[in-house]
Amino acid sequence: MMEKYLELKKDHQDAIVMYRIGDFYEMFFDDAAIASKALNLALTGKNAGVKERVPMCGVPFHAASGYVEELVKQGHKVVIVEQLSDPKAKGLVERGVVQIVTPGTLMDFKLNEKVNNFIGALGVFDFSYTLAYADLSTGEFYCLNLEKKEHLLRNKIESLGIKEIVVEDDSIHIDGVMMSPFKNETIKDNYKKIFDNINDLKQIKVCANLLNYLIDTQKRELEYIQTIVEVKQEDYVYMESVTKKALELTKNANNEKYGTLLWLLDHTHSAMGGRLLKQWIDQPLISKEKIEERLDLVEVFMDNPLDRDTVTHMINDIYDIEKLASRVAFGNVNARDLKWICSSLKKIPELKQELLSLDHPKLNEQAMQLVDLSCIINTIDEAIVDDPPLVIKEGNIIKDGYNKELDELRDIRKNGKKWLMTFEENEKERTGIKGLKIGYNRVFGYYIEVTKSYLPLVKDEFNYTRKQSLSNAERFVTPELKDMENKILSAQDRIAALEYEIFTQVRQYIKGYVHEIQDVAKIVARIDVFSTFADVSSYNRYVRPTFNDDHIIQIEEGRHPVVEKVIPEESYVKNDISLGQDARIMLITGPNMGGKSTYMRQMALIMIMAQIGCFVPAKSATLPVFDAIFTRIGASDDLISGQSTFMVEMLEANNALKYATENSLIIFDEIGRGTATFDGMALAQGILEYIASHNHSLTFFSTHYHELTRMEGTSIKNVHAGADVSSDSIHFLYHIEDGPSGQSYGINVAKLAKLPDEVIVRADAILKSLEDNNIEEKLQNIEVTPVIKTSAVEETLKGIDPMSLSPLDALSTLIELKKML
Repeated sequence: MMEKYLELKKDHQDAIVMYRIGDFYEMFFDDAAIASKALNLALTGKNAGVKERVPMCGVPFHAASGYVEELVKQGHKVVIVEQLSDPKAKGLVERGVVQIVTPGTLMDFKLNEKVNNFIGALGVFDFSYTLAYADLSTGEFYCLNLEKKEHLLRNKIESLGIKEIVVEDDSIHIDGVMMSPFKNETIKDNYKKIFDNINDLKQIKVCANLLNYLIDTQKRELEYIQTIVEVKQEDYVYMESVTKKALELTKNANNEKYGTLLWLLDHTHSAMGGRLLKQWIDQPLISKEKIEERLDLVEVFMDNPLDRDTVTHMINDIYDIEKLASRVAFGNVNARDLKWICSSLKKIPELKQELLSLDHPKLNEQAMQLVDLSCIINTIDEAIVDDPPLVIKEGNIIKDGYNKELDELRDIRKNGKKWLMTFEENEKERTGIKGLKIGYNRVFGYYIEVTKSYLPLVKDEFNYTRKQSLSNAERFVTPELKDMENKILSAQDRIAALEYEIFTQVRQYIKGYVHEIQDVAKIVARIDVFSTFADVSSYNRYVRPTFNDDHIIQIEEGRHPVVEKVIPEESYVKNDISLGQDARIMLITGPNMGGKSTYMRQMALIMIMAQIGCFVPAKSATLPVFDAIFTRIGASDDLISGQSTFMVEMLEANNALKYATENSLIIFDEIGRGTATFDGMALAQGILEYIASHNHSLTFFSTHYHELTRMEGTSIKNVHAGADVSSDSIHFLYHIEDGPSGQSYGINVAKLAKLPDEVIVRADAILKSLEDNNIEEKLQNIEVTPVIKTSAVEETLKGIDPMSLSPLDALSTLIELKKML
């Protein structure tokens, strides 16, 4: 057996091999040493024909899933080796690999998880990256093309939470992600249909490679994989991963859900809805038409609270049928899972009728996609007992009356002795042998015993076959008794085997409807999110946003949706936001802790909520549709890359200046504070001027450089966070007011923090001295008004068709343009 093990291990040097022996999965040699530490198992040894005992450790087969999950979470690949032949047969049990589990292929052992576990595949081409990603537990499959910029790729991988990427060669490395070299771009006929919606050859190649990797590691067909969806980046708001972190969209600073936008909105009643909501928050829409369509459906539920309540109660009774459908096709579904599918599908016709009763065209469209799956309901109801056990190979899962043979076997098991007594009486009557009796021993099984005195009465027509001779009796069998003996003795084993056989037939039948179940799950998820948005919006008094094409933000009594939930309601201060009519940049001054950052984050979250199709926290809100959001909020060193806070700040600012358009939103919190005062101030002013003259983006820019407030003009509007300073103490008003702040109140805040009096007095004296020197007047006062003028070079460029130029012409044209400059 160890020789066979070592032979198999050669092909899986990079993985921990879990080798099935009886009721345990055993690990040997280095695998045992690693697993025993990782799983806190006792490391033992075994004599196996070598000089030293072979190190080994093991886990019970019925509890293996938890151990596998733990090993994979610690970054290991796990190879599952099963017994393929009957262990009761003579000779060595045949064993083989039935599954390879990796970080990306870990089938979620817990249902109702509201997160995806995506595995990716990467294609590196001359001018672009192609990323495919799939979730093995739900069957979802996506692909997209990215501009060939590493930060865009890392941003997407981090956003999706991908832990494993399949690559054609092992030259690519991404921190924190397992890279799995693999290449097979063949598409089998039975999978061609899932490629129907993609035509890009690069995407087809990368998707095929990922699909084949999944089939190769799972050692089975995966026909439940859903049709591949192409994700077009231009359809969604562009956000860097640092922006998502800064705004705490799905994770807070501690990498937890609490206090995030997802935490606020996730009152979904199904796992499918929870996963969809997270995807929507990660990818706000850019299409005004699609946003309005979502808002229309949310409004229907807002206007019909009783119907909404009915719908949410129905969805609450629907299990994670998307994952359950995948389990059916994957082959790891149990009888209880089937009952959950059944009870969930029973809710679908009710849900459909409830949605149709609301009589809204778009809602009707969704409702009509909830197809009738009563054939599955009937099959499960007829076949599976009401409260089945988790184990599917030990019987007690199929209902009485479903299968004639099974009923007979159960009857034999239950009434075997009764049958034998009846058989004995019948034989006595049939043969006239009153001394006949039925007996049993282990060697000969069941028999008819006739004493010597009655032997002359045994006739040929009785069909008795002599089995054993004793001194005073003869023992016989009949075909009927032999048949019953086989039935009685093998009934229990046969019952378990037959029940499993029937269960697999039921599973196979349902497998034919997996894609229909997945389609129903998607509609349930959407309805769940729409009704949840309506619930949250109604409870928190949110309003429907309206959109304009004039780049104008007009928010009346806006609130930060998360902050207002974690502080007493009566103490929350509402704020208006107005930008874009007279100026496109809002310069925000005022004291630390005065509410500047909250005000800017509030704007960003309102924008994201609006563009995912949710109502927003305000009395009224008119917004443009943004194509991207860029932020620089808070201090953070990137120590691993050796970058200081200031360097990180400049890199993030550069991304905004490089890629922001007039349709983008920029939020900069105290840019330039990480360096010397004049350096920082000069950079901040330079950045403001650049945004005003080049990007034209709607921008919120908080600063402590009060000198910058002199820049107010056609592009810049001054506001400040109000504070009340009386009797040398400070009281924050958390209200944003027009005009610049008179000062930063830094010393007042320091006093609030209880710094030593000596420090406060000295700082106050130094401040007065600096103010007396009128440092402000030394700074250049620049009125920023963008000047748009077309140069001769631009005019010449407009008339050039690059595709018609030869290389030599192109070079000479470039020389001429250079001269003109």
